[in-house]
Amino acid sequence: MTAASTAHRVVRYFSLRPALSWSLASLFVLCALLFIVRWGGEEFDPSQMEFTSLELVPMAMPKSVTQADISVSPEADKETVEEKEEDKPLRFGDENGEFSDNFEGGRAPMPIYSSLPEYPRSMKKAGIEGVVIIEIGLDEAGGLLYGRIIRTLGREFDMAAIQWVKSIRFRPGMDRDGKNIRCRVRLPIRFKLED
Repeated sequence: MTAASTAHRVVRYFSLRPALSWSLASLFVLCALLFIVRWGGEEFDPSQMEFTSLELVPMAMPKSVTQADISVSPEADKETVEEKEEDKPLRFGDENGEFSDNFEGGRAPMPIYSSLPEYPRSMKKAGIEGVVIIEIGLDEAGGLLYGRIIRTLGREFDMAAIQWVKSIRFRPGMDRDGKNIRCRVRLPIRFKLED
């Protein structure tokens, strides 16, 4: 191997690895700066310094504030902040009662659908995609009892997901004995723009 061939291989190696090249260049510059600082000037010897005067400077502590910055009303234990309607996670139905979410040996409920949820027009124009996760509760026949949004993409997506879930039917969940059960399941709904 000639020296030119070796040099060409080294240059090619580093050109294919820019992070490594920048790291080595930075290391070289740092070492050069340390060399210049350490051996470039006069040596510092603290024993050669003379102190001609020493002056104490008094430091005044700030005065303490006795008045509170926040006044507390006697009704402070009452809830004063009301949650706006649009800030609440969307939900519907009644989620009271016993729901199984363990399908070991059985079968999880399956949606029976032929269409996808409607993509909100404003979100389509904005080019927003993502996944909404909705938790649903089903009865023994696969009927929808309740639903609530677990992961949101915004109110418009949540409304579209809820309308879609309400419009489809479900095959009921079963336990390991083959008996239909009342159950709860989380359903991810992907909103993806067409390419």
